[in-house]
Amino acid sequence: MKLTPLEITQQTFPTRVNGYDRVAVQHYLAELGNTVEDLLRERQTLQQQLAAASTELNEKRQQEEEIRRVIVAAERIAHDMKENAIRESELLLAQAANQIQEMQKNQEVRNAQLEMEHQGRIASLEIAFRTRFTDLEREQHELTLRRERQHTERIGELEQQFSDRYLELQSRLNSARQEYTQFLNGYRALVNSFAELSQRHSLPDQSPLTVQPASNAARSQTEVATAFPSVNGQKFL
Repeated sequence: MKLTPLEITQQTFPTRVNGYDRVAVQHYLAELGNTVEDLLRERQTLQQQLAAASTELNEKRQQEEEIRRVIVAAERIAHDMKENAIRESELLLAQAANQIQEMQKNQEVRNAQLEMEHQGRIASLEIAFRTRFTDLEREQHELTLRRERQHTERIGELEQQFSDRYLELQSRLNSARQEYTQFLNGYRALVNSFAELSQRHSLPDQSPLTVQPASNAARSQTEVATAFPSVNGQKFL
């Protein structure tokens, strides 16, 4: 017989002489009802959890079954793809081998054509080189002759300029010599005049001025000649 917590707490018993303590029995029945109520509540919670777990388990099983079907399908597709890939690779290899043979033939023909073109190009370049080399030699010879002619003309111009410049400087040098000779003659006349005036008019209480003798004048002239060396074999004095 199933009892509810309410039935346990409201349960009554007949009384007898020297029976159980009514308060203690009611207290015990109340605790027993609370305990049963907790157990029933816990049982309900466990049943709900069990139901949720069963539902989740079923879902997991369905997912697992779906995954198993997907794996099987994937394995079948992979096997088919592998077989197709093998057939396609064999076909591609055969096509590639044919293409390689065709390319080798075309390359051989192309190499022969390039060799012929190369030989012809080399012959043309040799002819062009020889022609150009001959032209360069002729141009170099003409350039050398032109430079030699220009060099000769330039040397003649420089020699003429040097000769003209030399004559001009020689003329200036002769003029300078004449001016120096005139200056020296004037200087000598001035010195002689000063010496004569000194001899005629001697200052009082002072020693007469010393007049440079002729030998000293000649020595001064020699020193001047030494200070101005000869140019082109011609002396200033």
